[in-house]
Amino acid sequence: PNPAWAMRVCSTSLALALLAFHAAEAVVLQPRVRAPLFPSPHALRCLSSSVRLAAEPSETEAAAGDGAVPDGEGMSDAKAEKAAKKAEKDALRAQIDELEKKLTSARGDFVAAQDEAKDAGENGYLLLAANFERERQRARTELDGQAGYGRLEAMRPLLPFVEQFAALQAEADGADGGAAEVHKYYSGIHKQLTQVLEAAQLEPFDSAPGDAYDWRRHREVERRPSEEVAKNCVLEQTARGYTMGGELLREAEVVVSSGSAAAAAAAASAAAASA
Repeated sequence: PNPAWAMRVCSTSLALALLAFHAAEAVVLQPRVRAPLFPSPHALRCLSSSVRLAAEPSETEAAAGDGAVPDGEGMSDAKAEKAAKKAEKDALRAQIDELEKKLTSARGDFVAAQDEAKDAGENGYLLLAANFERERQRARTELDGQAGYGRLEAMRPLLPFVEQFAALQAEADGADGGAAEVHKYYSGIHKQLTQVLEAAQLEPFDSAPGDAYDWRRHREVERRPSEEVAKNCVLEQTARGYTMGGELLREAEVVVSSGSAAAAAAAASAAAASA
């Protein structure tokens, strides 16, 4: 083999071995370095260009190869030598391409190792602690929401009983004789029930005639025309609403005004005439 070509191959292999050693040393000795220590793609392209230039024949060799050669056996030797050099150059280029692929893969592995090292040690502990605190806050919020939902669902079926009990106690004012004794006996129970409801932050609310209809707090049970109350306003309340802890427990049942009957008839007549 040609000593010059052998020297170039050895130089190329040595350079690539140094790059691989540099990458391994960075992974072992500096696991917390965030910036990539492996050669950048630009550096790899420069190295590839240098190696390819080394693989190209020099001007002297080219001149010697293109120079005049004697006829006969000398011509055959020159062609054979030229073909051998070309084959050697193609083999070197194939080796360079293979090494470039391996270097690119090694660089990706190195970046992945750096990402894993970033999550290790103190930084990894802080990240784990932050994730744990975030999950704890989310779980607490969900539990609080479920607890509030459970309280509302438990209190909602008791509202008819609370209303009927309150209505019976309101009749105690006009009772006399035995009925008064019965109301007096149950008044203590009603007082205790009222205290429990206050502790649970159960509060009733009413809707007066003329209040604007709010679909979030009112439930429409009927719509009637009215000359006194404007359209889409509360005409009458049929059942009071309740809130519990600031959350709506039950909407107030109301009758909603549809506006003046005369105005509605005039609007209908105008629509029919225009059609």
